[in-house]
Amino acid sequence: MLQIATIAMLSSLQVKLDPWGDNSIRVRIAPPGRDVQEPIISALTNTAPDKVTEHRYDGNGILTNGNIKISVDGDGNTVVTRLSDMKVLLKGAPSFGTATNGSHPSSVSAQMKFDGYNQKIYGLGEHGTGVVNQFPYTKVFADSLYYGKSHGSDVSIPWFASNHGYGMVWNAPSLGNVTINEQETTWVSHATRNVDFWVTTTPSNAVSTPDHSFYADLLNQYVDAVGHALPMPFWTTGFIQCKDRYRNQSQLLSVARGYVERGLPISMIVIDWYHWVEMGDFGLKEQCWPDPQAMVDELKGMGIELMITFWPYIGQNVSRNWEEYHQSKYLATSTTDGKDDPFLTCCGSKNSLIDPTTPEAMNTTFYKWLSGYGKYGVRAIWMDAAEPDASMYLSGGEWELQAGSDTEIIPAWVKYWTAGFHKGFGEIGTKSGEFFLLARNAWSGTWANGAALWSGDIQSSWGDFQKAVTISQGVAMSGIPLWTTDIGGYGGGNPQSPDFQQLIVRWFQFGAFCPLFRLHGHRQGGPPPSDVCGGTNGDNEVWNLAPQQDHYDAIVAVMRLREDLRDYVKRLNDQSVATGMPMLRPMFLVFPTDPQCESEEVSMQYMFGPDWLIHPVTVANATSQRVYLPKLNAAEWVYWWSQEVVQPGWFNQTISTIADFPLYYRR
Repeated sequence: MLQIATIAMLSSLQVKLDPWGDNSIRVRIAPPGRDVQEPIISALTNTAPDKVTEHRYDGNGILTNGNIKISVDGDGNTVVTRLSDMKVLLKGAPSFGTATNGSHPSSVSAQMKFDGYNQKIYGLGEHGTGVVNQFPYTKVFADSLYYGKSHGSDVSIPWFASNHGYGMVWNAPSLGNVTINEQETTWVSHATRNVDFWVTTTPSNAVSTPDHSFYADLLNQYVDAVGHALPMPFWTTGFIQCKDRYRNQSQLLSVARGYVERGLPISMIVIDWYHWVEMGDFGLKEQCWPDPQAMVDELKGMGIELMITFWPYIGQNVSRNWEEYHQSKYLATSTTDGKDDPFLTCCGSKNSLIDPTTPEAMNTTFYKWLSGYGKYGVRAIWMDAAEPDASMYLSGGEWELQAGSDTEIIPAWVKYWTAGFHKGFGEIGTKSGEFFLLARNAWSGTWANGAALWSGDIQSSWGDFQKAVTISQGVAMSGIPLWTTDIGGYGGGNPQSPDFQQLIVRWFQFGAFCPLFRLHGHRQGGPPPSDVCGGTNGDNEVWNLAPQQDHYDAIVAVMRLREDLRDYVKRLNDQSVATGMPMLRPMFLVFPTDPQCESEEVSMQYMFGPDWLIHPVTVANATSQRVYLPKLNAAEWVYWWSQEVVQPGWFNQTISTIADFPLYYRR
């Protein structure tokens, strides 16, 4: 790690400036009369990246590192300048106040307000805004965490990249808010230790060419700072079958055999919730899943891995683990009475939240997962309700964890949760790329723990499908390489509805060109519960979703194409792990010198890696789709379905059958 004395007392403010990767600087400004401190948990890696360009510190609040210069004066006024063109990227000042519901004596409220200007910004997480460019943007972080507002489908990542050639991370795990518009860029934390942010810009020789985007430089420097993703296991590159819910072992195995017998590709199948006796038992209900080892062995024999959902709660007075977690103080406690009161009422019980900031609690939880699931050969964990889901809106001041109050750390709860499992897998010798986490939340660096993200409980509607296309690109620009949509949407789908039958085909065509290819949903219908294993809801298998032969054939076509592309998918992931380049890419990331590719007109099409261009059909009964193909150097576009060469530019692609959708590859 580079060591450089960067602490300076400027008037009453202590300021710390650190070179933190190429063309990047970390800025910390303490409240008046206090010392700079580390956050309770950092969005950045614990040590600065080894990559640092030539730097110079003058001892008076001015640091240069490669192409970036930051100056801070005695009042905290901060100016961020790119040296190659002397452009002022950010200019602003901090302010401090009394912390709102902070449990640490050193906590304060902190705000960093920069001057605003018109720009395009990408990243910031998973948001159903219907656009890729999030400017103008405002978000209250607590809104993302509350299922009553977000339905598990809104995720706040404190990072964005700007078309002005810079990016920044707000390094505070606390509740707060952000506003980015023409008047201001303002970050607010209600209970933190100091202003703490990281800013990066393009290299001095950076010029976007037809083959290289400056966004690629920003993303590379970003993942150097917050952590590179772990590689995906090869068995996650194929089709993942899931539904709410398979009720028992015989049903799940019947479905798996159904795929194999029909010659349909499948690489993973999933057991959803209510597979337990009580919440927090961390094991399969014996009456419904009588021989887990035989089940896992048969699945592996068919080339199918098993993923099982895992919730972060202990059912009060009903779970077999309640007394241990309660007596050991492994649970979040209420600020009202200091007790481990119910955090979420769900699934027939009142449930306390596991505190993953307590190392012993996290260690115990991993080994209980291992005893209940992992010992059978399960290596994939579906981390549902990982916001963490709560029965109440988390405005702050309601809960205490070992590391701090909810106000201070709850947005980063999921980082502790995923890190605990990453650590546990390492302890038992399971290497990176051999396990898989799929979480319903993310924060800066959760991908470095091996965690993917999914779209949450979206609806089975054309509108939510349309939003998924832009959401996928925003997630990609947030540094998260592995993302999956619920093909068909989670809620409201009726397999008997002709409209839904059309929608599911179109959603499959999109899903096949997402980093993770996964079918899931709570479908209408199904038999009533008949025993202790509960209900199963409507069918969600390919042959049940597509009763018309042309619909079935259209789905199978993209399933088999995805199967053929699995090596390509793995190569894309390896590149993403190494460089931060997303697997699913907005058009401007692949064609940076084409002005059409950063316009909203092309936001409904994207690239899957460098070679495949997709424009999902997101309206019912479409007969044509307007598409834009950029010019290529020494290559040509080929329409996949006819193998005909297509000329660059705007045109209307005819859609004559349900199997047709705009899909082109570079040849």
